[in-house]
Amino acid sequence: MNRRDFIKASAASAVAYTMGHSIFSSASDSNIGNVFVILLRGGMDGLAAVQPLQDKKIYDIRSSCIVENTLKLDGNFGLHPSMKNFSDRWHAGNAGIVHATGFDYYGRSHFEGQNLMEGGGGAPYATSTGWLGRAMEVSNLSSLALTLPTPLICKSTAITESLYPTNFKNPIFTDNDTLLKGIWKDDMALSKHTKSTLKSYGRYDNNNEPEWLAREVAKQMSQVGGPKVGFVEYSGFDTHSRQGGEHGNHARHLEKLDKIISSFASYSKEVWNNSIVITVTEFGRTAKENGTEGTDHGAASAIFLAGGLIKSSRVITDWPGLSKKELFEQRDLRQTTDARDVYGDVIHHAFNISKQNIKDIVFPGTQQKLNLDIWG
Repeated sequence: MNRRDFIKASAASAVAYTMGHSIFSSASDSNIGNVFVILLRGGMDGLAAVQPLQDKKIYDIRSSCIVENTLKLDGNFGLHPSMKNFSDRWHAGNAGIVHATGFDYYGRSHFEGQNLMEGGGGAPYATSTGWLGRAMEVSNLSSLALTLPTPLICKSTAITESLYPTNFKNPIFTDNDTLLKGIWKDDMALSKHTKSTLKSYGRYDNNNEPEWLAREVAKQMSQVGGPKVGFVEYSGFDTHSRQGGEHGNHARHLEKLDKIISSFASYSKEVWNNSIVITVTEFGRTAKENGTEGTDHGAASAIFLAGGLIKSSRVITDWPGLSKKELFEQRDLRQTTDARDVYGDVIHHAFNISKQNIKDIVFPGTQQKLNLDIWG
């Protein structure tokens, strides 16, 4: 299987994680925020999603991928018009964007990039667990997964229960008990956990659209004693040709992302007020448009943040510029903010994990000095 087939084969999927006993002596479930992760496979074009308005060099390096009618953000950047719901969150003061960010990776390989964005190590394949899984372990969050196998980003040493495989076209079991009993009949420990999983989740409709999955995760997270962590992944951002600008392939994927965020927000109810939504992608796209009206594997991208835990909407960036000498290898938006520092600050505020534990356990080798300055 080549890398493009690999990207296309990745179906939408979702997971949710429940709260265990808190490690904090005075903590309760209300002290732990809710984190909803949206994994964007393929490499999202941050320059198209959040276009610089003051850096006119973009018009020298792009033509068909230019977005003319952006939605207002802060005067320096414009939001893609496909993200109208996110725009509403922005103007309500509950959204943020980090631009020119990445995992300090420049290899342009989907396999390596995705392993790094999920593992969170200093290099691809440096760890067998995921940064979100390690964060859950530090916070004593036990896991309950809706997908099989569990994505790397959520892996830890704790047991993870699964309801259905990610790679099925319609990955829903209507006869849950019979099928799962057959899979785990010889493992008494897993069988015990599986029964409790099925009892909690029951049956699912025959639908694996990511916004539907986001809705189902939100429903579970909004229950009393429900999961504190949710996950949805969506593929399609590998837009090598006919990417489009205001309309086209990339615009459709951004619209889908917008629906995922909106769906989670709508169905999470009052839990939204104590939640943070984050996007994760392996890398950005080339700043310069290619010969087939698309973009190739690049370096920096953008991160979207939304949720009630955010109290001040802003674009956070150390903008590197788009002139030829400012681009990485004269082709890519340069990374100026480590994405691991961004997610570290999110985890710090949502899970009440110390920066030292994040440096030592969740994202080893990072500095964790970033304060996004969007929190209440």
